[in-house]
Amino acid sequence: MRQRVLQATIITVLLAVLMLGIPLGFSWLQLVRQNLTNDLNSILDEVRVDTETRLQEDGEIDDALLQRHVDAQSDLSLYISVTYEDNQYTAGEQPSGGGSSSNTNGASGQAITVAIPESDVRAHTASAWVLMTVAGLAALSIGVSVALWQAQRISMPLARLSRRAEEMGSGRSRGPWNPSGIVEIDDVAEELARSGAMLNERLEAESRLASDASHQLRTPLTALSMRLDEILATSSEEWVRDEARISLEQIDRLTEVVHDLINAPRSSQRRTPGVVELRTVLTQQSEEWSPAYRRAGRELRVQVPRSAAVWGSTGPLTQVIATLIENALAHGDGRTTVKVRRNDHSTVVEVADEGPGIDAELGARIFERSVSGRSSSGTGVGLALARTLVEDDGGRLELLTESPATFGVFLISAPGETDVDPEEDAYEESRSGRGHRARGARVRSARSGRGPRADMTPQGGRAHRTGGDDLDSLPQGSVVRRRPRSEA
Repeated sequence: MRQRVLQATIITVLLAVLMLGIPLGFSWLQLVRQNLTNDLNSILDEVRVDTETRLQEDGEIDDALLQRHVDAQSDLSLYISVTYEDNQYTAGEQPSGGGSSSNTNGASGQAITVAIPESDVRAHTASAWVLMTVAGLAALSIGVSVALWQAQRISMPLARLSRRAEEMGSGRSRGPWNPSGIVEIDDVAEELARSGAMLNERLEAESRLASDASHQLRTPLTALSMRLDEILATSSEEWVRDEARISLEQIDRLTEVVHDLINAPRSSQRRTPGVVELRTVLTQQSEEWSPAYRRAGRELRVQVPRSAAVWGSTGPLTQVIATLIENALAHGDGRTTVKVRRNDHSTVVEVADEGPGIDAELGARIFERSVSGRSSSGTGVGLALARTLVEDDGGRLELLTESPATFGVFLISAPGETDVDPEEDAYEESRSGRGHRARGARVRSARSGRGPRADMTPQGGRAHRTGGDDLDSLPQGSVVRRRPRSEA
């Protein structure tokens, strides 16, 4: 802003100097020449009077009389010539090559000529040029000074206004606005303050709503969790126990989401990613979504290596995978395949189905909020939110192919275990005799961020590694079966 004001003022002053200075300079030069001509005519009259007086007194004209007039002009190189009765009297140096001259005849018949050389004319005009140049530079310097003052006067309130807008965006406290003396800037500052106050009120209202709703959800979730714990402990039906266990896992995740909603308004920092075992996450998703796929007459197939640890957050990553599987169920067709590919540096989770795919026009904007297909009844928030959750953990969510629709979740690989450790083996054995204690151990493990190890083989068996990829295929609806609690 300061530079633009300075440039505009300098250009304006320069144009004014040129537009006014050129005609003024030309007029001044003409005035200087006119003054020189008037001076010559005045000297000519004085010489004429002196020579006529001398002749009327019966005297003679001599060079000394004329020399006195030459000596009286200190700033002009004067030349005077008087011709009388065939006699010529001169004083001064006769100019050569032009100049300015004036002549007349006296009453006694004398012819008088007064002249100055061209050098004197140029000297007087040059002084005029110097004066005009000094006046132009003075005007330009005054314009620059005014421009600097005006730029400082405008830029300082604008800088204060910019800092105030930045403080409002960062949520820092703002003091009262001191008037700047510029009405427009003060009006903008007042409107910005009103907008900031309204924005803070809306954000606080939304934060209170989320916190209140999340807080109110915890009570029924706790009651439901206790009821499912009771069913798990008392039921003798294996399928009831399995459904109760799966429901408890979903409630645990929902409780974590509620906890995040409550703490989100109080925290300004991003979460810190940890090590997440994809095998555990995908096992849970297979258990949860397989019944829905069976009811739709479709198949959900999950392929995951025995060890697939990544850097991320269990809750958000689970939400992302669930969103992709749900989209494949709602908008896709045929078999839905969830496949994990990894190397030492990165891991990608691909979710693909055998449906007609996504339109090219929609595919370019698939991750924008409020964008969904023509036949979709959703809000268009799921994929946009999923991409945000992945990016918060340093990963990426991309649409790999449009037909068939294939999404890829790119994550950073983390060091993982290749075999079941002895402690986990002991944990599995202890569950076979103490079903209720196994439930409590599972909850503690899930809340610590690790979760139970998923065994993809039937009870008592060991998974067989296929080829060199160490890749297991989870059959539809495969679950970790717990033995019924032994009766005392």
